[in-house]
Amino acid sequence: MNYEESCQKVREQLAALSQTKAEDWHLCLKARFGMAIVFEAIRDTLGAGEVITTPYTCITSINPILVSGLTPVYCDIDKSLLSIGKPDDKLAKGKTRALVMQHTLGMISNKANLRKYADKHKLILVEDAAHCVTRFARDKDNRILADISVHSFGVEKVLTGTKFGGAIWINPLLRQKMPKLYARIIEKFSMLKTPDRQMAFRMRTYRVNNAVIQRLHGKPRQILRNFEIKTGLLEPAIYPFEQDGHQDEPRKTNKYINERILDQLSLLKTNYIRRETNVDIYHSKLKSKHFSKITKLHEPLLAYPIEFKTITKANQAYDLLSSQGYFIRRWYAPLLYPGPNSIKLYRYDPKKTPIAEDICKRVLCLPTDLPAIETNKIVKLLTDEKSPVEKAVENYKKK
Repeated sequence: MNYEESCQKVREQLAALSQTKAEDWHLCLKARFGMAIVFEAIRDTLGAGEVITTPYTCITSINPILVSGLTPVYCDIDKSLLSIGKPDDKLAKGKTRALVMQHTLGMISNKANLRKYADKHKLILVEDAAHCVTRFARDKDNRILADISVHSFGVEKVLTGTKFGGAIWINPLLRQKMPKLYARIIEKFSMLKTPDRQMAFRMRTYRVNNAVIQRLHGKPRQILRNFEIKTGLLEPAIYPFEQDGHQDEPRKTNKYINERILDQLSLLKTNYIRRETNVDIYHSKLKSKHFSKITKLHEPLLAYPIEFKTITKANQAYDLLSSQGYFIRRWYAPLLYPGPNSIKLYRYDPKKTPIAEDICKRVLCLPTDLPAIETNKIVKLLTDEKSPVEKAVENYKKK
């Protein structure tokens, strides 16, 4: 199987898993590269302008807007979705070009109003489905809401065995709706360059290098990691320069990456069944005076979010669960994770998104990819009155 054949196999697998067509999928080395292509095409065909998005996201979701010459405008979040719920009409102006519909942790329900908003203001609806590969927000007739949908096979995503790769799905209706934009996106994907030898080497050795780094602790870990990044031995999830609004030139995948994606896509149904099972365990068993459940949606989430009443309680629970060997995410603290070096560069005003600013510090995201027995252990740690979490909180109060 050569490179082109492997690309076609990936597209066919994506189509089969999502009830779409293979020709509407386009591959790239990282999802952020695909986003940059989309936003650059929007700028090229519609002109410079603004993109409505959220600060409750990764900085690599904002950089594609900046490098394309567009301007991010931030909407506060609906705390039950950890993403945009109902944008204010005042956000959409004459030069607003697009709206980003992010499915934080894979929460894709209750997004139909964003399609209505985009139609009302004549915006391109870009779906950020990085946390829920092959899943889309759909209307009651099962039609996909988005004009363009972004999916990821990268680090800390649903497919745990892939570390690189992204896919952009283009709604075939866009060909008639906005033919120039559709053609420009297709053209830009056709111009993608192949990863150079050094980048290809980093992709093949990523697992080994990262495993070695993770075995170290404290300062030695950071020293080795920084050394490998500077010498081009390690491809980090986020480069330091990406906190200054930059990103690498977009690249296509290669045969090696495509083969890893195919291997993991073959396991996706089982992957999602396990995640949904764990979500149901959290739904039914998690209950505490210290936190509340954010969502009641029965979906195969990338991680399960809970909101603690105070930052102190969130920190206590995080430390305890981490000390027990569980990988607990803190998406997205700080906002625009891991945080920009200049909020002015990112045109971000914290005063305009108070909900996101407040809740990001109090949310823990629990793993959904573990065996059910481990999920139940996490539940017990969080809810048992005699658990270390409860004791830690009580001890803190006494101090």
